[in-house]
Amino acid sequence: MPSPPASSLNRLARKALRVSLLVALFMAMAGIGAYVALTLIIKGEDTVVVPDLVGKDVLYGLQILSDLGLNTRVKGTAYHDQVPKNHVIDQDPDAGAAIKRGRDVKIRVSRGPETIFMPNLAGLSLQQSRILLTENGLCLGVLSGMISPRFDAGQVMAQYPSPGAIVSRHICADLLISRGPSSPVFPMVDLSGFVLESAIRRLEQMQLAVGSIQIVRRVGAPLETVVDQTPTAGYRVTPGNRVDLTVNRSNTGSHADDAENTDQVGLFRFSLEYGFLKKRVQVKMNLPQLSLSLFDDFLAPGQEIWLLVPKSGNPTILVYVDGQLVETRMM
Repeated sequence: MPSPPASSLNRLARKALRVSLLVALFMAMAGIGAYVALTLIIKGEDTVVVPDLVGKDVLYGLQILSDLGLNTRVKGTAYHDQVPKNHVIDQDPDAGAAIKRGRDVKIRVSRGPETIFMPNLAGLSLQQSRILLTENGLCLGVLSGMISPRFDAGQVMAQYPSPGAIVSRHICADLLISRGPSSPVFPMVDLSGFVLESAIRRLEQMQLAVGSIQIVRRVGAPLETVVDQTPTAGYRVTPGNRVDLTVNRSNTGSHADDAENTDQVGLFRFSLEYGFLKKRVQVKMNLPQLSLSLFDDFLAPGQEIWLLVPKSGNPTILVYVDGQLVETRMM
């Protein structure tokens, strides 16, 4: 069979080349179109690049993500020796990733190193110390107290572990709490011969408490004056101690008539002097081994109060106006 002429072969080769070029051009155009379409789709979805938050403060990370339109989700906390407290340990997605706005970025936050320096609590109140320990992941341990002239009552004098010691979190600190300076001790004054009202004022000046007031009849002693007291004169006392008084009176309430009328009551009347402002009026009744508050309220100038007071037991009525003793009356 004879071979085809050379001109026919050349025409076939040129036709095959043209077909190959057309296919290659079509593939290139398809690739370019796909790239352009994908780019437009990505741009249309409004993506942002996730910033690097590792090692950054949590508040800074929240602000940055919020400005980018991303949500922050804390997926946990952990102790970390290299990352300071309240700083980001890691994140998901990683920095540099492109994500849509409105998506979540998960972060893990550091609780600081597992060991810390023990804070100095000296001079702080117990409440302040408890707050500081809690903030550092520590707890309150054993509390002890002692008298101290250098520290106010309630202040921390010493602690264990000592300030600056390297400790693990969750341990408890034992504290020594000041009870304040010791109360002053002074000799009891002799109140014999004092009118009852003057004796009570003297006790209040010494910051001593008025105890029971008993009535006796002692011949030769001035009436309505103190003839006995407990503690006795010269006895060592401290502010707040109770002092019982015995007053000489003509009628001791020992008659038979009194014994038959122990349920009788008397009328006590008190009128506040005239002025411009209301004043606090307190009426107290002292009986042997007992002290009662009968009235405690504010009265207007000129206002009067009436109280029914039992006569049995020879009670003593004390009237205070704005904390000052103004009247003492034996019923």
